[in-house]
Amino acid sequence: MKDRDYDVALIGSGPTNLWAADELIRSDPRLKVAIFEKNNFSSGGMINDCKLNLSHKIGVDLDELKIPEEYAHGLIEIVDQRFLYFGADPYVSGTNEEEVNKWVEKAERSGVELIACRQRHIGTDQAKVIVEKFRQDLESKFVEFYMQTNVKDIQKKDDVFQLFTDSGEFRAKYVLCAPGRDGAYWLRDLAGRLGVKYRWGPVDIGVRLEVRKEVYDPITNIIYDPKFVLKTKCHGDKVRTFCSNPGGRVRLEPSAVNGFKLINGDALKKHKTPNTNFAILNTVDLTQPYADTTEMARNIAIDANRMGGGRPLVQRMGDFLEGRRSKTETFFDRAMGYDLIMPTLKPGLPPEGSVTPGDINLAYKARIMNNLKESFERLNRILYGITNPATLIYAPEIKFYDTKYKTNKNLETNVANFFVAGDGAGKSRGIVWAAGTGIIAARGILDKL
Repeated sequence: MKDRDYDVALIGSGPTNLWAADELIRSDPRLKVAIFEKNNFSSGGMINDCKLNLSHKIGVDLDELKIPEEYAHGLIEIVDQRFLYFGADPYVSGTNEEEVNKWVEKAERSGVELIACRQRHIGTDQAKVIVEKFRQDLESKFVEFYMQTNVKDIQKKDDVFQLFTDSGEFRAKYVLCAPGRDGAYWLRDLAGRLGVKYRWGPVDIGVRLEVRKEVYDPITNIIYDPKFVLKTKCHGDKVRTFCSNPGGRVRLEPSAVNGFKLINGDALKKHKTPNTNFAILNTVDLTQPYADTTEMARNIAIDANRMGGGRPLVQRMGDFLEGRRSKTETFFDRAMGYDLIMPTLKPGLPPEGSVTPGDINLAYKARIMNNLKESFERLNRILYGITNPATLIYAPEIKFYDTKYKTNKNLETNVANFFVAGDGAGKSRGIVWAAGTGIIAARGILDKL
């Protein structure tokens, strides 16, 4: 049986803790480090498409992390080099400045900001290979993985953390919690019991669009995952595009989260579809007396699943713009032009379909829907075809990283030796900076040893 006493316990096996473990064990090979993962596979969001935004302008707030740009560039380089070491494609998009600037200017004419950066696409199929190689490398350095081990609670006693799992009790001097977006709610509950200070922040609520690939090709041929940001005229709210997948597929999140299912998207490296999908997310912030953005987003997700008979919803753009629900019997209607785009996620009534044709307006709040509708129309000026009647709209797509934890420059909370990092802790958005915050936290732990 493995010894149950460790120097460092890492909760979650996503990019945050893979890079944290690597930093720890490279710096001090004598450390006893363990990674705890509730699933039977490693690395969470990193195995879903795996796009690397190689910039400090996407996925991180340098002011919150209290790091300068030069230091940020060094972290990006460390993350990128490890990907390359384990076999990532060396090709990087977004390097043709002349073409990029043309798209930036075109977006500006429609009142939209285009944030461009260098990007490396790994692909879901290749990401799994890289993750497995990374895990094997860490295990060869005696990092221990406890897969399918659910951490139910963490308590602190006599400066030692006790981890209560479904496989028994473990102990560690230091804990880094990085459960990812899937575990954001779990982390907030745990933080409340431990006395970790936090506040509510904005949450991103939106939909995923699926269009014919040729609609998005003109820009994705230059920038693999273009980031459009706009402020709506109807309400003055922020809306942004996220996670574009040229030749990709729409899919459900890998696991049901707290009783509901979410939409996501990815792309394989070797096999492409005729479609491209991307998310459009509305940033929602709340103030007192009801400031709990996580609870509001959860309620929206539950309502959307309820409207779909326990599954997410899908609606044709033509139906959405005309204010009517999509129906199974007319979903591929040729006269309406709905046969132009074939969905990559099977629609239909339960139990046959993965998503249910319906009306997203009934599940989402009017303000969010107004913002999304305006965004569709403005993006259509930049890339004609977005509002084609056959375009597919999937919901709910929600990103849970809205709880903000009070931390020092090393990402240590007010509870001594308890660190948080990654998307689920609201410290990053995306793989590169989830890994980057893992490195920062690991260095903070090393400083205290």
